[in-house]
Amino acid sequence: MSRRPLHRDAAKAGSRRRPNGHAGLWFDKFCDRWSRGWEMSAVGGQGNPKLDWIQTVANGEPVGYREQIEEYAQRVARLVRRRGGRFGVFEAESRFVTGLGSSHPVENGFAWHPTLGTPFLPGSSVKGLVRAWARAEAEPRSDADTVHRLFGPSGSSELAPGVGTMCFLDAIPLADVRLEADVMTPHYANWNRDDTPGDWRSPTPIPFLATAAKTRFLFGVVPRSNAAKRYLESVFAWLNSALEWSGAGAKTAVGYGRFRRDREATLALEIRLDDEEREDREKRQRREALKSPEGRWRLKLDGLSETQVLEEVRVRLEKEPIADPMERKAFADAVWGTGWPRHWLKGGAATRTTVGKKKLKQRARLVRAARADSD
Repeated sequence: MSRRPLHRDAAKAGSRRRPNGHAGLWFDKFCDRWSRGWEMSAVGGQGNPKLDWIQTVANGEPVGYREQIEEYAQRVARLVRRRGGRFGVFEAESRFVTGLGSSHPVENGFAWHPTLGTPFLPGSSVKGLVRAWARAEAEPRSDADTVHRLFGPSGSSELAPGVGTMCFLDAIPLADVRLEADVMTPHYANWNRDDTPGDWRSPTPIPFLATAAKTRFLFGVVPRSNAAKRYLESVFAWLNSALEWSGAGAKTAVGYGRFRRDREATLALEIRLDDEEREDREKRQRREALKSPEGRWRLKLDGLSETQVLEEVRVRLEKEPIADPMERKAFADAVWGTGWPRHWLKGGAATRTTVGKKKLKQRARLVRAARADSD
């Protein structure tokens, strides 16, 4: 059985990248621009096969599946919050390039998230960026021992080499990402003593893939120990400054990878997490309430008006009394917990009702008696 390179079969089939497919697998594994002899040179001097391949993913169609990315980002934010860390949404003010040094047939690679199929910045790169800022730019300047403890010692220590007390998570996008083709044009490549560099040399355009400006990424920092928590705000401030002034990823010296903190997007994510936590808390409380008779009655009475609760008392304790003494007491306890029977005993209602003072007192006594029956 003959075996052919996968790219040849893909090319024969006229295959193209699927909009919701994993763009990283397509870009790294399905390159079909090889010419005979495993080269990627233009045929007859026409065109640029490397740029052509880059444009298969930088074609205006976003990469990544939006719903999956949003769900993943929320899980990361929940993790950071529950571990006592800080997260922030940062927006790229310029194009952002990640993984440029990775091996690839088009000469410049790209860093793809293994499951999301989007560009990302590894946590190790974030850590290196913040460490460099803390050592050289932060004000007030941090001493070497603090830097080693937070980011990992360079020598032997009670901690393993490279492991610090602060954990930096991968920076991931908040939604599907638009990519763009870019070009660098070095003028002084391949020179030597006999062929010196100069403006007369012919430039060689080299295409590469870049993340479009205005893309939002989620960055997270988590302390590994309680002792490290007192440095969290400082480390997060260093991250903020490093992203704004130094930049992240490749080609930062020429302005790529500059980020600014998007406070509105960060707040929106925090509010969403607060809503989720409140819903989870209410669900847990509901599950706990359903475990006891009184809890079930509290849930049934919850949201009823005072007039409706008075009617419940009339039916369940007077007209058709609950037969089970324990169930009757649970109902009475739930009604008493609303606080209204205390008003009824005084001959008044907390809200406007059509029930007279005499009946209010009567129903309050029914509730009190039902509570005492099983005591």
